[in-house]
Amino acid sequence: IIKQLAEIFKKTRNTARFLLGNIFDFDPAVDYVKYEDLKPIDKFALHKLNKVIAEITESFESYEFYKYFQALQNFATNDLSSFYLDIVKDRLYTAGKKSLSRRACQTVLYENLQVLVRVLTPVMPHQAEDIWQNTPECQRGGLESILLADWVGVNEEWNAPELEETFAKILKTREVVTRGIEPLRADKKVGSSLEVAVFVKSDDAEALKANAKDLADIFIVSQAYVADSAPADVLNEYTEDGIIVWVTKAEGEKCERCWKYRKLGEVAGHETVCKDCAEAVQ
Repeated sequence: IIKQLAEIFKKTRNTARFLLGNIFDFDPAVDYVKYEDLKPIDKFALHKLNKVIAEITESFESYEFYKYFQALQNFATNDLSSFYLDIVKDRLYTAGKKSLSRRACQTVLYENLQVLVRVLTPVMPHQAEDIWQNTPECQRGGLESILLADWVGVNEEWNAPELEETFAKILKTREVVTRGIEPLRADKKVGSSLEVAVFVKSDDAEALKANAKDLADIFIVSQAYVADSAPADVLNEYTEDGIIVWVTKAEGEKCERCWKYRKLGEVAGHETVCKDCAEAVQ
């Protein structure tokens, strides 16, 4: 148990630091984005948050505390760090400071912090209180100490089982895409995954097409397409579980702000950055 506590302490401390660092300018009363205005990936993140709330609550009620440790650690490591936080860094760092995209992401991070600090309180009250005292005043809702907070409950609005199936397919594809890019990085043909574009042929094409606008961000590449055949100038072809990935050089030039490969100079006075970055800094 002590070993589990130490591991959770380390992981949740790092997660809390990331959350706090990225919602420092977020005022829920002004900046909170309604559920219907969130991206599908944001809604999926809240769906996963709901599931861990239910799982942890059940673990406490049945006195199966080892399940609490497992649920919290898996959530912080897999659902947050390795998935959502890894994907949305670009939105947090390069989108416009007050843009809907960034505020939507901050809304999800805010909700995660509110849950995280409450589920930590019964087991690690000192760490929970330390996090709370470093939370911006506007996000505390007038609550002086987290030790005075009620237990967190499941939010029925966040339940989206249909996204569970959709994103299971997308995440499986993401794993295959990553393995398709890795040999190019190992051979130093590309340095970063942002230097490439990927074309994917899959039986799950409908799920991919439904999230086509977000695929490049999810795969952490500059461009991503759902295709039926191989494009020209393929650098690597990789097949796994019926998914075919063709990797090519990304189109355009490297934006000096977001590092994605895009068409540059579309906005006068911003010749070295892409259109999205130019709009963000204006």
